[in-house]
Amino acid sequence: MKARILGPEEWGRLEMEVQAQPLLPHVLPRNMAVVVVEDEGQIVGAIQVAQVTHFEGLWIKPCFRGNAGVMRALLRQAVAIPQGRGEHWVLGGAADMRMQDLNERLGGKKLPVDFYALRVD
Repeated sequence: MKARILGPEEWGRLEMEVQAQPLLPHVLPRNMAVVVVEDEGQIVGAIQVAQVTHFEGLWIKPCFRGNAGVMRALLRQAVAIPQGRGEHWVLGGAADMRMQDLNERLGGKKLPVDFYALRVD
């Protein structure tokens, strides 16, 4: 068995059971590495290492909440950052129902995962 990084030209070899497989067509290869373990040329394990932009910590002063201009200005400027990098998607968290609703109104798709912060040092 051997572990290696799978080149983008080989991503089609991944089986549908690999969780990130549906995202791969939308990810810039420079932002994703796919590590596989092969046994006699057959992929027997995979993990994706993604570098993603994550929108976090949306806050609006209470007396300005409900002011669509504030929200539009925040989003316009925030979206310009990943667009300038050539990115096509970002992650956005939702700690409560209001953020879930906002993400959905903005066209976000809920991912069936929980995220954890893992130390690697």
